[in-house]
Parts: sequence; C-alpha cells; structure tokens
Amino acid sequence: MKVITVANAAGSAGKTTTVVSLAAHLAERGRRVVVVDLDGQANSTRWLGVDPEEIDVTSASVMLRDASLEQALAETNTPGVRLVPATEGVHAQAIRLQQVTGRELRLASALRKLEDADVVLIDCPGTIGLMTVAALVASDAVVTVTQPTSKELEGISALEGTIAEVAEDFDKDLELGAIVPCIVPPASSGALYADAIAQLREAYGDLVTPNVRRSVKAAGAYSHREPLPVFAPREGVTRDYAAVLDALVERG
Repeated sequence: MKVITVANAAGSAGKTTTVVSLAAHLAERGRRVVVVDLDGQANSTRWLGVDPEEIDVTSASVMLRDASLEQALAETNTPGVRLVPATEGVHAQAIRLQQVTGRELRLASALRKLEDADVVLIDCPGTIGLMTVAALVASDAVVTVTQPTSKELEGISALEGTIAEVAEDFDKDLELGAIVPCIVPPASSGALYADAIAQLREAYGDLVTPNVRRSVKAAGAYSHREPLPVFAPREGVTRDYAAVLDALVERG
C-alpha cells in the first residue's frame, strides 16, 4: 500500500480536484483507493458523493480514537474508491487533537490497520498545521499543487521546509515527490503565466508533472458530485490528469 499526501501551503490551488481525479483514474486502472479527507471544508467528501451532514465519524474521530478506521470508511459514488470523510466539525476536533499524546502519529497508526487498499490519497487543509504534519508522518510520498503565480510558487518552499522537518523529527525518508501545475490558463492569457511555469520547471526540473489546464468542467464536476473522469471523461482537463498519473506512476 502506498500512502500519498497531496498538500500545499498557499491556499486553494486545485488540491482537492487533483485528489479526486487521481483517485478516480486509479480506480479505473484497477487500483483499490482510499481517500482520507482531513480538510474541514469537506470538499473531497462532497465530491465523492458523501453528505457531511449525514455522517458522525470523521478522519479526526479516527485520530482522536473515538472511532476505528473501519467505522469511518464510507463507500463513494466512484467504484473502487472508499472515503474517510470530513465535516466542518474537523476544525473543532483538531483543537482537541492538539492536547493528545502522540497526535502526529495517530493517522499513521490508524492507516497501518487498513486492509484491501493499494493507494491512499490524503487531502490536506490548505495550510500547514497539525493535520498536514500528521498526513506527512503517515506518508510514503508527497505531492503538491500550484497555480502559475508567484504567490503560489512561494508556497512550495514552505512545504518543502515542513517535509524536511518531519523527515528529521520522525526519522522518515520523505521528500517532495512531484509538483502538479494546476488551473493553468492558455498561452494566450499572457507571458506572466508562461514565465511562472518556466520558472517552476527551471527550479524543480523533473519533479514538475504535465500541466492541468484551467477548465469550467472542474466546477461542473463538483456541482454534479462526480469526479472528472466520470463527469467529463473525454475533456482535455481529464486527459491532463491521466497524464499526471502516468508521470507519477513512472516515478514509482
């Protein structure tokens, strides 16, 4: 089982779209996938067809040991993908978690008991805090996403710093494994975006995956509560995510 955290330090940049799209593509390829939603906004939870208002057990409940991972697992709207959901209550639970001994290790401990999964994708909050650190401690690899803007690119180095601290403090062989440029506008939008992508590829080389284009289909897929590979299987943005997955698989 491979545990992959998708995180960033600069707010919303396509993180949840990336998690849900990769999960659906992996399931199409025969992999058994579990998505762990650690974000109190619960966007992955909703996108995968689970109503946060109708669940009592969350990812944070598991980390607090108020419930088992098995109790938290929910079926989704995508065959082959299961979910450890989130609700807005995760924010309050995270405050309780701050007082718990070994809090950073709780998610890793729970995932060790997970059966019948090939890939776990962890959707983190859009900031670096306890939930993101716990995800990193549980992970075998880290993927980040970025929009082609200076503010977003600056967030990559902040995440790298956190990864380095986690690797040292928890004696883990962990580093940034890939950067996914998301919500990339067409070349006709101007040199600013093209220059940012060029800067990103110059700085990080092979860590940068193929671009994921800006598309209204992503918003449509969320509104319909269907992952892009289900909602718009032939759209360019969906093919972009297939190319991203191919790049990640090639890197192991």
